[in-house]
Amino acid sequence: MSFVNEVIDCVLQYNPDAEVVDNTVFVRSKNTEIHLMPVPFPGIEDLSPAFFQEQSLDYASRDVQLVRLWEDVWRAKQDIVRSRIAMLSGSAVSIMARRTTAWRITRDVMFEFFANNHSHSFVDARYNYGLYNDEHKLLAAASFSSGRKVKRNGTTVRSFELVRYANLLHHRVTGSLGKLLARFIKDVNPDDIMTYADLDWTTGKSYQTLNFVQTAITPPLKFWIHPNEMIRYPAHRIPMKLTNEYHTQNKYAKMDDFLKDKGYTRIYNAGNVKYLLNL
Repeated sequence: MSFVNEVIDCVLQYNPDAEVVDNTVFVRSKNTEIHLMPVPFPGIEDLSPAFFQEQSLDYASRDVQLVRLWEDVWRAKQDIVRSRIAMLSGSAVSIMARRTTAWRITRDVMFEFFANNHSHSFVDARYNYGLYNDEHKLLAAASFSSGRKVKRNGTTVRSFELVRYANLLHHRVTGSLGKLLARFIKDVNPDDIMTYADLDWTTGKSYQTLNFVQTAITPPLKFWIHPNEMIRYPAHRIPMKLTNEYHTQNKYAKMDDFLKDKGYTRIYNAGNVKYLLNL
């Protein structure tokens, strides 16, 4: 079964009323569109680097949630993507954060949780927190960086980054991020907290409800994917084997042309929205 048909079947499983037009799935009851992005697709090389970012921001201005689901993400993180689609369709186990307790968690627990429940897996962090229910089940987690001194408006502040946050697959813990933030703020007393929202999935409106303020939109990033591998490589992290081969050949002056000849497809993401919480 093709990538497109697999995702359509998944969406219809959770929302039978969803409509499908070409490679777009409309969940009108949730004002959501899911754009399915095979790798490659006709015309992808002709799109400008800013195309998807401008598209995401345009949809956001019309209060439509646009999800751009790339085939490599589906292949690599299918269980996590299925969970996110279920939540978008309103088909997830709903729990109130007030029924949970916030605790510091170990690095190992954090790594395992984000590897299984976050589309970008884990990243090393200084402070890790989880929400547990009465049965000691971990339902949500958030990780924060070490503090660093930053100049803001002529004043030096201790700034921290919220680097990861996720709920347990197929669970929506209402109020979970607010509760995790409150525990971190109580323990560490930061001056501010910054974070990013991935524009391929969301504009981060939930951060605004927690008093985060949008401060910037980061540029789109370039990636290379081979259709036979479905592994996404940032443009600055091309595998050493390919880099060495490029430097020993004399046919192509540019790495981009060399990679295209090798069958790789160039894509750009939509960038991120940067948010800041002043405390």
